[in-house]
Amino acid sequence: MQQIQIIGNLGEDCQVKEHNGRKFVAFRVACTEKVRSNDETKEATTWYSCTFNRMDSGVLQYLVKGAKVFVQGRPTYRIYDSAAFHCKMIDVSIFVDLIQLCGVRSEQAEPSQNQSDDNPPF
Repeated sequence: MQQIQIIGNLGEDCQVKEHNGRKFVAFRVACTEKVRSNDETKEATTWYSCTFNRMDSGVLQYLVKGAKVFVQGRPTYRIYDSAAFHCKMIDVSIFVDLIQLCGVRSEQAEPSQNQSDDNPPF
C-alpha cells in the first residue's frame, strides 16, 4: 500500500460534495518549496486534490482557505492533456486517512480559533 504525507495550505474553503449518494469533503492543498537553480532561488508549488470521508469530524469547520494542514492518505495519479500548457500533466489526488491542523494565517486567526502545537489528529 502506498501512503503519502504532505504539509501545506488550503487553496480554498473545503466543500461538502455528494457522489452516488455518499457525502465527502473535498479540498485542495498547496505545497510550496524553494528550488535553487543556477544561483537563483525560485518557488515551486505542487497542488494536491484531497477527499475525506469522515463527515462527523470536528476539523471540517477549520478547513478554510489559508489553513495549514498535515494530510496523510493513499495517493492516486491521473494523466491528462493540459490545454493551458499544451502538454501532458499529472494530477495527484489523496484519499485522506488523517488530517491535523497546523494553524491558520495570522490575518485569519481569531482569538477563539488559535490552534496549539499539540493538535490531536482527526
